[in-house]
Amino acid sequence: MPDEPVQGRTEPGRRAPAAPDGDGMSTANAGRPAEHRTPDIGFHALQPRWRTGRIVLLIAAAVVLVLLGAALRYLRLNAGLVRTDNAHTAGDIAPISSRVPGIVIKVGVDENDFVKAGAVLVELDPTDYRLALVHAKAELATARAQVEAARAALEAEGQQSRAAVIAARSALKAAEPHLPQAQAQLRMGEQMTPAQIAQARAQVSTAQANVQAAKADLDTAGRTVERDRALASQGAMSAQQVDTDTTAYEATKARYQAAQDALRQARDALVAAEASREQVAMSRHNVDVQRGVISQAQAQVQQATAGETIVQQRARELAVAAARAADAAVAVEVAEVNLSRTTVHAPADGWVTNRTIQIGQVIQPNQPLLSLTLSRHIWVVANIKETQLAGIRVGAPVRIAVDAIRGRGFRGRVESIGTATGSTTALLPPDNATGNFIKVVQFVPVRIALDPADSDPPLAIGLSCEVVIDTRTPGR
Repeated sequence: MPDEPVQGRTEPGRRAPAAPDGDGMSTANAGRPAEHRTPDIGFHALQPRWRTGRIVLLIAAAVVLVLLGAALRYLRLNAGLVRTDNAHTAGDIAPISSRVPGIVIKVGVDENDFVKAGAVLVELDPTDYRLALVHAKAELATARAQVEAARAALEAEGQQSRAAVIAARSALKAAEPHLPQAQAQLRMGEQMTPAQIAQARAQVSTAQANVQAAKADLDTAGRTVERDRALASQGAMSAQQVDTDTTAYEATKARYQAAQDALRQARDALVAAEASREQVAMSRHNVDVQRGVISQAQAQVQQATAGETIVQQRARELAVAAARAADAAVAVEVAEVNLSRTTVHAPADGWVTNRTIQIGQVIQPNQPLLSLTLSRHIWVVANIKETQLAGIRVGAPVRIAVDAIRGRGFRGRVESIGTATGSTTALLPPDNATGNFIKVVQFVPVRIALDPADSDPPLAIGLSCEVVIDTRTPGR
């Protein structure tokens, strides 16, 4: 079997075949007749195959390089980013209701209207509440009049009681010193009267004895004078002796007269001493009188003091009247508040939504009338898988895309990270201790605050969002 020629090799003494031309013919046979051309052995077929493989290899290398570059760029741009489309906008929705029952007479807003804080939303019929306020004011006026009357009665009773107490105590104070004086005078009279009487009687007896002695001396002296005068007339006695006896007679007569005067004085003293018994009786009566005066004054003091009980009763009546007046004042305030509550005002700026109230409708307290979506207070809640929470920090920057506003990006920052998963706060939280356990990745709500520049105009509540949290930047 003849040997097959080997590609890329030539036999000795033979030239290498010329390369084929553009028609598949080698350059060595070009321009020769067909019968003189050198036979083609297949080298012209190997050269294009080698070129095709090289081109494919280059294209594959380029594709690999492009893919590697794209992968590196993707990793560079997306490494450290947490993405989720399980997010929505949230905000404060204030339910508007009435604090008092009534009939709606005016509704000042329509659905989706923007209202300012303090704007009138709903008005109720105020007739009943105005009448209640008038009645409460009348009750307050009556209660205040009763307070004034009770205060006047208390002041009058207090003045009268104080005056009576002062008068009674003054009378008692004035009567008290007289009793000791009367008692002392009585004791002195009781002690001195018997001794005075006895002494007076003794003095009377002595005076009587002195009178009798003086009388005897006077009689003797008189007889002596008469005898001397008789003898002197007979010349039997000298005139000098007569004069001496006459002088003695006169002296005796003077002593007799003095004894009689002393007897009269003694008798007068006895009469006075015996009269002192009546003075003792009068002193005893005076003591009894003073005791009666003091007892009467003490009774007056007690009676005046008992008037303080009436004063205390008046004070209690005043306190009761004041309490009723305070209750009436509170009733007036309640009536005023209820009257003011017949007009329902907007608590803050916002948009009206979920309006269910109509004119003529009878409403009850706390019955929902409408809702108010508060403006300037919108945020985004992103539900992040628990496996993606490791790098999220409060303050991390966030990019937000809202489905309702395509073509506009929003920025914000992580405001807080929930402390409970969504399933634990659900109406029926799972209990993994019962039944068969299936591990499910939990979602944790992350609250994202929008930048102030991106909050105008405010977004609607409940819009779906796509959130990208950059965990490469450290939070605050």
